[in-house]
Amino acid sequence: EEQKVITVEALGDFLRGKGFGGGNVKVCLGKPANHSILVVKFLGTFSGLQHAERLHNYFAENKRGRTDFERMASSKGKSSDNGGGGMQRCNVEELVLYGYMGIAEDLDKVDFDFKRKCTINSKKEIQDLANAPVKPE
Repeated sequence: EEQKVITVEALGDFLRGKGFGGGNVKVCLGKPANHSILVVKFLGTFSGLQHAERLHNYFAENKRGRTDFERMASSKGKSSDNGGGGMQRCNVEELVLYGYMGIAEDLDKVDFDFKRKCTINSKKEIQDLANAPVKPE
């Protein structure tokens, strides 16, 4: 099966087309080295968390989330739905992209430089910050 390549620019255009214009996009080499992972970074704020959850839910609802990706990867790249799911398959991005909110165990899938330059906040940390009382000066 022919391998398809999605560029950072194409992913950015895809996200903007779906209403996700606020994230920074960085390409990180995955492990093993023959895979690429595109990471969409959002602000470490409550609104950033909401955008990340909305993107996560978009892919999950369209059968392109974490479990769908793991199922596809375990079948050596052969998609079992043959273009099914809730997405209308009108471009290459919708045929090949999977997306989910990363967890701590996913950090081994991104390169060292990415881990070094980013601050990673847990959902609880962001919610605690959003709920913290404002301190008067």
